[in-house]
Amino acid sequence: MSMQQNERFPRRLAAIPGQQSLLERYSELPDLTRLGLIGDAVDKALKEIQAPHPLTLLACLIAASTATQSLYDVERPAGGRTSLSLYGLLIADSGERKSSLINYFFKPIREAEIAAEKKHQEQLLQWLRDIQIWEIHRKELQKKLSKAIEYDIALAMKEDDSDDEPKD
Repeated sequence: MSMQQNERFPRRLAAIPGQQSLLERYSELPDLTRLGLIGDAVDKALKEIQAPHPLTLLACLIAASTATQSLYDVERPAGGRTSLSLYGLLIADSGERKSSLINYFFKPIREAEIAAEKKHQEQLLQWLRDIQIWEIHRKELQKKLSKAIEYDIALAMKEDDSDDEPKD
């Protein structure tokens, strides 16, 4: 089966004869008013970015999947569990706002990652401080324990020496 130019569409959107083109296949995307929060996000992005509807919907779904994949696991048919993931591929000509869509939908995710990394670094720094303080206390306790053991040994040796002395 060879690809032929479809007279109704430009060459870049050529379809296999008898099959719908990409534009025809994706012309019946879900009504945004019925998609709740996802629909609202897509609608807002469509107005702000003015990217094609299918790309906008896919970018939104990919971002939503990324944000929620750690919430659920799925059972694999062959056994085992894995995170719930959605993989998507945005393919479009230059200038069709792919980067703008990715930046738009992934900005909150990147901001959350940056905030989480900052919090982690702060917690790590506090943990390192706590470890240093603990090490100081541990060394002090070891010194005290060593002195107490030395004292007990010296005392025991003194008692042994007094026991060994001849009694009159």
